[in-house]
Amino acid sequence: MIVPIAWVLGVAALAWALWCAVSALCDQAPTYAHRVTLLGIEVVALVAALIAVVLLVVQGGRGAGAVAEIVGYLIAVVIALPIGAALAYGERSRYGSVVLAIAGVTLAVLVLRTMQVWEATRV
Repeated sequence: MIVPIAWVLGVAALAWALWCAVSALCDQAPTYAHRVTLLGIEVVALVAALIAVVLLVVQGGRGAGAVAEIVGYLIAVVIALPIGAALAYGERSRYGSVVLAIAGVTLAVLVLRTMQVWEATRV
C-alpha cells in the first residue's frame, strides 16, 4: 500500500467523520454534501485498494496468511462506507449523521490497521 494515499484516506475519513459528528450535534440529518464527500472518499478507498492488490501481486514474497489478512482488510476498507451510507440514509434524522461519523472512524481505523499489517509483513 502506498503510504501517502493511505494517510490521505485516513485523514479524509477522520475529517469527514468529525463533520458528520458536528452535523449530528447540530441536529442535522445527512445532506447532499455529506453524500458527495462520501463518494469522493470511497473513490480514494477504491484506488488505494486496487493499488494495494496490484502491489501484492507484483511484489510477492508475503505468506498466504498475510496476503489473506491484507485482502480481508482491503475488502473491509472498500465496503465500510457503503454499508454505513445504506444504514444512515434509511434513518432520516440526526442519527443518520451519527452512523456516518461511525463509518468514517471505522474506515480510518481499517486503513491504519491495513498499513500496520502491510508494514509488518513487508519483504
